[in-house]
Amino acid sequence: MKSPRLSVPFSITILTLMALVLAPLSTALLWLGWQAVDGLEKRSADQRVTVLETAVERFLTDGLRAVISVGQTLSVAPSFNAEEGSAADDERHRQLIALLDRHPAVTAAFAGYADGHFVYAGRPDSLSIAQRTQYDPPDGESLIVRTIDGTPPTRRETWWFQTPDGKRSGAQTQSSDYDPRARPWYVEALNVGGPVLTPPYRFAMSNEVGISAGMPLPGGAGAIGFDFTLGTLSQLISAYKITANSIIMIGQGTSGVEIESEACAPAAPTCLPGDAAVRVELKEAIREAADNDRRIDRRIEVSGHIYRLIVRRMPLAMGQRFVVAAAVPVSELAADSITLLQHAAVAAAIAVGLAILGTLAASLLLSRSLARITAKTERIRDLDFSDRVPVRSRIREVVRLSDAVERMREGLEVFGRYVSKDLVHQIMHSPESSGVGGTRREVTVMFTDIEGFSLLSETMEPELLTSRLSRYFEVLGTAISANHGMIDKYIGDSIMAFWNAPEPDPDHIANACRAALQAAAAGRQLAEKWRQRGRPGFRTRFGLHTGPAVVGNVGARERINYTLVGAVANQASRLEGLNKVYGTELLASGEVAGATADRFVWRHIDRIVAVGTTEVHDIHEPLGEIDTAADHAELLAHWQAGRKAYIEGNFEAAIVCFNAVATLRPGDGPSRVFIERCTGFLQGGTPAGWDGTWRLDKK
Repeated sequence: MKSPRLSVPFSITILTLMALVLAPLSTALLWLGWQAVDGLEKRSADQRVTVLETAVERFLTDGLRAVISVGQTLSVAPSFNAEEGSAADDERHRQLIALLDRHPAVTAAFAGYADGHFVYAGRPDSLSIAQRTQYDPPDGESLIVRTIDGTPPTRRETWWFQTPDGKRSGAQTQSSDYDPRARPWYVEALNVGGPVLTPPYRFAMSNEVGISAGMPLPGGAGAIGFDFTLGTLSQLISAYKITANSIIMIGQGTSGVEIESEACAPAAPTCLPGDAAVRVELKEAIREAADNDRRIDRRIEVSGHIYRLIVRRMPLAMGQRFVVAAAVPVSELAADSITLLQHAAVAAAIAVGLAILGTLAASLLLSRSLARITAKTERIRDLDFSDRVPVRSRIREVVRLSDAVERMREGLEVFGRYVSKDLVHQIMHSPESSGVGGTRREVTVMFTDIEGFSLLSETMEPELLTSRLSRYFEVLGTAISANHGMIDKYIGDSIMAFWNAPEPDPDHIANACRAALQAAAAGRQLAEKWRQRGRPGFRTRFGLHTGPAVVGNVGARERINYTLVGAVANQASRLEGLNKVYGTELLASGEVAGATADRFVWRHIDRIVAVGTTEVHDIHEPLGEIDTAADHAELLAHWQAGRKAYIEGNFEAAIVCFNAVATLRPGDGPSRVFIERCTGFLQGGTPAGWDGTWRLDKK
């Protein structure tokens, strides 16, 4: 094996040569000017911190006082009187929305009452990703309007979205455990009996840093509150950075939440290392200044660089005292003066400088382009196609290479939509695995099908049907992929997926069950959304089975398909079809249920012999994960008692139990089926040799 060759990047070589020329000259110029400018730069830093302190104080006091003044006005407005009840909610929402329009720094305005009633208006762009998924805000500018009412644990939340022209979306509801009476802005406002501010913290809704203001309603009937974002303040302090690598922070000392200036880009040539360590030191200094009520001005060393720490406490503002802190690299304090000193020496070294700059520009032009292309091809090799920006260069060969890489990326990205990334990774790391052939292993297979799809396809335009199917496949596919499943193929309106291939998955049965439950829930949610919009929804049937199969490449040498071969797929398809018989949504084999009995709640539906076979199979329905067992205990108790009486031939007792299940779960398909069977047996007699096994007479 050959040892790796030592190589040095082209840009490093050029930069080294440049350093050998410039280092002595730069050192001499810096030494000549350093003593003269050191004192000047120190005074300049102090002045800039003072200017920043004044700007921050003006920002906080002017902005907060204006909002609190509006809040005090609202607190005595008739519409916010607790005696008005929920009938005044529309007017309350209107006034909260008007406040948001007038004050961009306020992300949310709300009011809570002694009975737990809560009204809210806020900006959707401050919601987290999970909350955006939950509330599903419309495209374009809008406000989210919420109302929470009721007593735990039956509190309900109602929300809608309102556009600037006053149009509302449809109202939606869900359960909620949010109680305004437990929030700091509510509790402190009632305790103090006047306006209060919280220390800076991260909002629960958006994770943004801000301050909440609260003011009590007359008679202690509740409180009005505002979330005042400090994001603009973060931009302000970033604009006041003293040098490129300086760090500015504003904190309160006790909350543990600081507003910080943005860090420099790590890839930037001038970015100093140790930024995170300096920020830790600065936070400690803020707490020290807050605890001891004093200013701090000292030097620290981090990653070989000396920083000057300047920490000052601001005057009391609206009940809160903030601390302004700055960490400035000493090396950068004199940067401007050093530049002036360097200019003085330019005349003597202009010829050398031009030569070095020309060489450096050429090297950077080439080396950065090549480095970017190299990084891009590495990402493509890892099937990461997110970088869509072509590498730009004035060098013709680099442009041609970049164009070739872009065409390769586009082609592979399209190809990746047809083939599983796990499979491509396996082939790329083991090219010999791309031949025709397979491996025998245990797999779990899922089949899905849309109920009544043929009728739907006859009544719907093909373009609309294709669009609806694509959205449907995306929703179900997300649940399958999130649980390590591989989609083998789409068959019309059906999906075939399997687990434990191509990559081994020791927990494949549980992952498949979880994927099926999540896919079923996602499908129901999508169907309900369509029905609310006046469109027909899809009802999906699922079948799950686990067993041995051969997984691998099937086909000719020129065209192959990675799939599985074995009876396990047929059994999963048969289970999917049995949903039509029992009126269920999801059925799994006994092998699946037995292997995950400690992970999921299962209902043993029936013991059957499929048409055309003699083998007995148990079929089960998953009701949820094991942590929901208590929710299904009563239903399962009646069901198991009914099944026992059914097997023993005591059909009258079985009907009583199955009716109890149908009462607990209206529309339960299996209960209906077994009640019909038992009624038929009571009228026509028990079949000879009855052992509880049902023999199907049709597929």
